[in-house]
Amino acid sequence: MAFRDTLQFIAASYSAASREALTNHPVAAAIRVDLAVAIETTLGARRTGLLVEGSPGQGNWARVPWVAIFEPSITTSATRGFYPVYLFDIAGEQVHLSLNQGTTTVRQEFGRLTQQVLLDRAALMRKRTSDYLSQLPELNINLGKGQTLAGDYAAGHALGLSYNVNQLPDEGRLAFDLATMIDCYRALIFRGGLDFGLTNNDQPEQGATVDEERRYRMHRRIERNPKASKLAKAFHGTVCQACGFDFQRHYGTIGAGFIEAHHLTPIASLNQGTTVTYDVATDFAVLCSNCHKMIHRLPDPSDIGALVSAIQETRVLD
Repeated sequence: MAFRDTLQFIAASYSAASREALTNHPVAAAIRVDLAVAIETTLGARRTGLLVEGSPGQGNWARVPWVAIFEPSITTSATRGFYPVYLFDIAGEQVHLSLNQGTTTVRQEFGRLTQQVLLDRAALMRKRTSDYLSQLPELNINLGKGQTLAGDYAAGHALGLSYNVNQLPDEGRLAFDLATMIDCYRALIFRGGLDFGLTNNDQPEQGATVDEERRYRMHRRIERNPKASKLAKAFHGTVCQACGFDFQRHYGTIGAGFIEAHHLTPIASLNQGTTVTYDVATDFAVLCSNCHKMIHRLPDPSDIGALVSAIQETRVLD
């Protein structure tokens, strides 16, 4: 089925389907496979690097079925991080294209304060993508009352679009809206995501720079500069650029957002009192703690390629 037809089939059929067995149900298959494939096809080249996953529930039908699009450096699970998602309301009257958040890990950490935390984070996401509000103007969604997950998703919604199931736009408009949402998602990642430590002035636009100066007893000043570290992380993500280690995937919630920034031009090579402007895109890398220590043992600590080669050679020997 085409993208539009698949959306309409799921939204119109879900309520009745949820009263039947989940196993091998065509509506479940449409969510897990058909809509995911339609999204991938519709995105075309924009899909590069993204994962698309849908869920009608596990064992039992979900009260809020969804199909989400993940940037792996942010999340590969609907339980955490932030991502664009199609959410189908319980009544089967609307489908929402939403820039939303994983609610499970937030509820595990904050309990009864969950929805306020989600609202605060949604406000931050909205602030960092304010230039997309005219194209994705829906700021509130209703997924039904009396169900915790529906309320959490409604609180976690930052911006997007809501479609009446009986008046879905044509295929071209749906494709345009989805492309706009993906551009918005990538802009949010680039601008700091859910990192409250970054201010608007710290958003890492292309060519963003950090000025540093070598000073007496301050040879580690760049690595300790909070702005430099946050900008590098926002620009390059939180997966080690040498070995691919992801702290969140390995350690769960406590590893979320953790990575170390490494400056590729050693400040020790600069003259005393010389101010140098660093480009966040080209002069910083993000490395896990082990790789960060190992790169400083190389003859040239700016040579990421040499570190990657050393890792690959070791893996071949193993």
